[in-house]
Amino acid sequence: MTATAAFGPGAIALTVTVAPPADGGGVLDVTVASTRPVGFSTALFVDRPADDIPALVGRLHALCGLSHATAAAMAVAAARGADPTAIAAGRFDGLLAERLGEHLRSTFLGPAGTPPGDVPRDMLADLRAVLAATRELTATAGEPSPSDAPRDATVRARAGIERLGLMLDRTGRLVMPPASWAAGVAERFGSASGDVHLAPDPLGPADDTAVIAALAADPTGFAAEPELPGRRPETGPLARAGGGDRLATRLAEIADAGRLLAASQRSRRDALADWVRAAAIDAHTGYAAVESPRGRLHHLVRLDGTGRVAFYAILAPTEWNFGPDGPLVATLRANRPTADDAGRARVERIAAAFDPCVGFAVTVEERDHA
Repeated sequence: MTATAAFGPGAIALTVTVAPPADGGGVLDVTVASTRPVGFSTALFVDRPADDIPALVGRLHALCGLSHATAAAMAVAAARGADPTAIAAGRFDGLLAERLGEHLRSTFLGPAGTPPGDVPRDMLADLRAVLAATRELTATAGEPSPSDAPRDATVRARAGIERLGLMLDRTGRLVMPPASWAAGVAERFGSASGDVHLAPDPLGPADDTAVIAALAADPTGFAAEPELPGRRPETGPLARAGGGDRLATRLAEIADAGRLLAASQRSRRDALADWVRAAAIDAHTGYAAVESPRGRLHHLVRLDGTGRVAFYAILAPTEWNFGPDGPLVATLRANRPTADDAGRARVERIAAAFDPCVGFAVTVEERDHA
């Protein structure tokens, strides 16, 4: 692998073992096997100049690359004792566009979406136009632009998501006009699906101190299977909303990102405070937390006396949600899937609703309690 290649994302295999109907059904066991690479950052980044890390880490992550690059830049700034606020502010349009685009792509391509051949041509054109606009905005994030290209991309993104049926009313409530793409997705795969989704235990800023301490103590182990005592933290749209319908909260974040792209500076400044956080731990160590599309992302860096990286660790949101006893596992147990096509489809639908940053495969098998 070269330093400029996208990092291999791995995959997740979900195996759900259920009791036969004659024994009352129910989930006996859920196994989450992941080949997602974790703990690689120190090996790759140690001895590199700190200024090289943000661009490198952005290229290494095929999904949410700007969130990773922003977290890296903010963590490095904090480790140097500098103010990372301007970094986040300069990239906010890109972060908004990344959230909008990632959510839209996940919803369209996952089990909650609709195959392209079944989507009316005008809706498909709107979808492609929005995704093209978000790519333009993320590619130019933080860079001075002598043209009106970013403004044009913002206008196109906002117009496209409104035509797809994703709007907020004056109170901030999601509005999906009948017959729109969004309304169709919500009707088929939202609360109407009958899936049970548990109330989240949100991972938030108050948890950063404990998370960073555990990550520093065991960067590989904690990054692979993070946990907080007595908790089952969840991160992502549902956690940020504090509860509700899982699909609807993701759709609402698409609409809200579009709104913020054209909001006043004060509104954007207030929103940014909820998206990012960075702080120094000591004279050479800093961390950053960024609310990426899929949830709270943590980067931790320690510099040596020459400004090169002595230690680096990354904790991604998928590891919280897909942990061995994490929110997904608890949700699957509450849904009692069956060992047939309908049960497998339910597991796939629920896993997609948690939106992992890699592909996943599902197996549902039946076994006696004995």
